Amino acid sequence: MLNGTASWQAWEGLVVPRYFSPGFVMLSYLVSYVGALTTLELINRRTAGRGLYNWYLLFGSSISMGGIAIWCMHYISNRAIVLGDGQAAMQISYSSGFTTLSFFVPILVLLAAFTTVGSEDQVSNVRVAIGGVLAGLAICGMHYLGQAGISNYTCIYSVGNVVGSAVVAAAASVVALWVFFILRASWTNSWWKRALCALILAGAVFGMHWLASVGTQYRLRQSGPSSPHNISRNSTVIVVIVLSIAACFILIVLATLAQRRMARSADGAQHIILASATFDQNGRLMVTPEGLLPSQKVTNSHDERSFDKVFGVSHPVFHWIFRATRNWSSISSILPGMRNHLYHGSTRNGSRSGRKSEDDPIDNKGESVGDYSIIFRELFCIAASNLAEQLNEPLENVGVLFDDIFSTGQTATFKSAARRSASEGSADLERDSVAPPILGRGQLLFLVRRANNREAERLAASGYRFTEIQNVVHIIAQSMQINCNDLQDRFSSMYEYSNEAHILNTGVHLALFAIRASIQDGFDVLVRKDARSQLPAMQLPIDDLNDWKISYLSQLDGWSVTACLKFLKAESGSSAILKRAQTFATQLHETLEELREEINDSLFDNALLIAKPVSAPCCGLSGDSKPAQATLIVFKMIVPIHCRIRGQKLEFTPLSFFRTQQHVHRNSPSHAFFARMIHKEFGAILNRNRLPTLVPEEQTKTSGLKFWDRSTHKKPRALLNVNSDNNSEINLMEMQKFGGIMVSQEVSVDVRDLGNGGPGSVIDDGLGGSQMEEMKLTRLGTTGGATKEVEDPETYVDKLLAVCIDARG
Repeated sequence: MLNGTASWQAWEGLVVPRYFSPGFVMLSYLVSYVGALTTLELINRRTAGRGLYNWYLLFGSSISMGGIAIWCMHYISNRAIVLGDGQAAMQISYSSGFTTLSFFVPILVLLAAFTTVGSEDQVSNVRVAIGGVLAGLAICGMHYLGQAGISNYTCIYSVGNVVGSAVVAAAASVVALWVFFILRASWTNSWWKRALCALILAGAVFGMHWLASVGTQYRLRQSGPSSPHNISRNSTVIVVIVLSIAACFILIVLATLAQRRMARSADGAQHIILASATFDQNGRLMVTPEGLLPSQKVTNSHDERSFDKVFGVSHPVFHWIFRATRNWSSISSILPGMRNHLYHGSTRNGSRSGRKSEDDPIDNKGESVGDYSIIFRELFCIAASNLAEQLNEPLENVGVLFDDIFSTGQTATFKSAARRSASEGSADLERDSVAPPILGRGQLLFLVRRANNREAERLAASGYRFTEIQNVVHIIAQSMQINCNDLQDRFSSMYEYSNEAHILNTGVHLALFAIRASIQDGFDVLVRKDARSQLPAMQLPIDDLNDWKISYLSQLDGWSVTACLKFLKAESGSSAILKRAQTFATQLHETLEELREEINDSLFDNALLIAKPVSAPCCGLSGDSKPAQATLIVFKMIVPIHCRIRGQKLEFTPLSFFRTQQHVHRNSPSHAFFARMIHKEFGAILNRNRLPTLVPEEQTKTSGLKFWDRSTHKKPRALLNVNSDNNSEINLMEMQKFGGIMVSQEVSVDVRDLGNGGPGSVIDDGLGGSQMEEMKLTRLGTTGGATKEVEDPETYVDKLLAVCIDARG
């Protein structure tokens, strides 16, 4: 036993025997594991090598690994070393210089290591190997710097243990990082898999330290008490405890945030949600580090009492928001008024529990405030604005509405739904129309866009990841509870849709216009699955139709496809007709055969030719020019309501929505009409919540806002002051300058008779009833300094529908 100063002097210059405290040995591994797990959690959230968000994560992961997993573990492990008989004066003490240096050196080395590894989804074995070796060097470097800081002992090392500990540190670090990044790249790194990787990474630190410690002996340098400038082992333990608690706090915060996001996503599955589907140029989808889509809630649920029918792609409100997303510049100027309108709507009549919220404005009786159609559209626009703020993008760049609605909140999981659908042979069924959602379930709308390389880099720097669709489709399906067995294909369709190139090429096309009555409401039209705004069509190898070609087609007017093919085949093989007619017949025959093969259904054989060609929008000369006009030679047919198209490339979509899609081509003249319609409809509504201020007549000439009496449409009722709370003036006409004097008129067309034919008629629904369609056309135009009345440009669909109705009559 060592007693007194004489005993200390007796050990001076000699190796002091030591043993290890099992409790501190286990604690040292636990501390290292906490640091390693915190490191991997932070690295997992890195999305790019640029941006403050990613630099914070990089420095945080370096500090948690170097400062906690390595540095704290080292001093807890050394606390487990008991020298001599355990007297305090004989235990290890440290110099402040080397101890401080040993804290910062591994952090800097690990900063280089994690920078080398990167944050991309593609795993580079070379970079991971270099990063793992650097991490191993950081572990070894810290250990021996810390040992060099021992002030009262000289360490004697075993060469074999030194080499072995370095190999263990490097090898285990490479394995841990390689497994982690492999799992991260495949988006299978769930929390328990990251925990396993942390076990390996902590094992690298723990194994290296104790393999080196077992081969280390301690020779006493001096006798007597330690220098007052040295750091005692108890002081280091206190520092370790504080840092470890900080790491635990970080883990708790990260876990809480992840859980809240998942819970919010699951809760959103019961509501109407607007999500962003942003793709880069390589078709990779942008998601959060958890694999979720950026999203905003539109409303708790649609109010079936207020909507005329179930909300879907055939609903007029969906058509409005579909067109609105192609006219964001017209929406952005009235967003403050929309917010103000919703706020006053939810508070004016006293909402429940004193709630003041924009979501689902209600009165004190629990009823929706005002016209729910108006409210829902305002909620959608505000959700889109919030989504743009979330992405730090202007509203004009947030994307366009996808032409489909997803049902969410399903009880079945993604995999089980896929297995059930396969067993029921659902691959043969068509997605003819959107099924009505189950009450209490949610719906998911998508704004799709394609980001260029610079935008993708900026989004990645701000905390989003771009990854292959198949990596995250299961995460999205499970979080939003989407019961869809082809979700990956649907996202691929969104990527193609984001290109906004679904428009005919210039030239002449053969097309099929096939319609059928819909069980739910209205009528459906046959379209291409990959471009639901286009009819099934095949382009002819000619640029235009001159008079003699049109005359040639007229002799086939009303003929079936079968009869046309038979006639054209005979004409193309005949030498008795003119060469140009023979060539034209051959072109028609070959193209019609291609279209027939594309449709791949015997029903097409009964389609009848419309000999008079129609014009349809096609690609303009440039991206900024208006759409040009292609020529369509159309076959018409009315499909029985019970029939299904067997072709895998075609499907039915609501006719009303198909007509809406014809107005949203780039630079279409319909955009100006829609912008005018928006400001006319919302202008008076949004200003009901503001106090009117009469302005002298002489001041009206310089004002940017006038409201017209809806009863006379001749002169303004009063000029209103529309300054919002933030004193920003809302000029409803600033986005569309039409010039001259504004005159508007509403024309209502009420169609009730099916047999009259003509453009305004509607086809018999096949169910023994009739359909009534009311169409309001707001007209606007400019002639000289004044305006004349024009209507929303008529589409070729209306002309084809009129021809079909005439034939039906």
